[in-house]
Amino acid sequence: MLSRTIDILDRLFMIILILFMVEITAVISVAVFSRYFMNSPVYWAEEVTRYSFVWATFLGAACAYRRKELVAMTVINTALRPAARRWVNLGMEVIIALFLVLATVYGTRMAMVVSPQLAVSTQVSMAWLYAVVPLSCVFMLLCSFENLRDLMRGKEAG
Repeated sequence: MLSRTIDILDRLFMIILILFMVEITAVISVAVFSRYFMNSPVYWAEEVTRYSFVWATFLGAACAYRRKELVAMTVINTALRPAARRWVNLGMEVIIALFLVLATVYGTRMAMVVSPQLAVSTQVSMAWLYAVVPLSCVFMLLCSFENLRDLMRGKEAG
């Protein structure tokens, strides 16, 4: 059940990432065309692309964590025996899970604090920008639980 839920969320996030990349490309193209050929800049383009890039970065990091594609130092881990490696991986996943819980709590608090503030050009609540932090952290936390479950069953996580 957990893996199925994570698979669905992962596919959804990948679709959203693709849409963000298409949107960023389209908005920047329109902004460049408008500025240099129409002599009329699109005032909201920079803000929209910046916030879209932030969302794409956090969702991309969450998807990369699920696939074990984040940068990692594996020199010590590969030098260990399988039993020791399992305990080190368990310890690391617990530390990661604790960090993700804290990031979720404080990310949610930050989104609530900035909710009255509006973005300058689009007049959208800044809470929408900050909401990606707890969203991506909750997804990574689910992935961490999946990794912990696999490690406790004696399988390699992922």
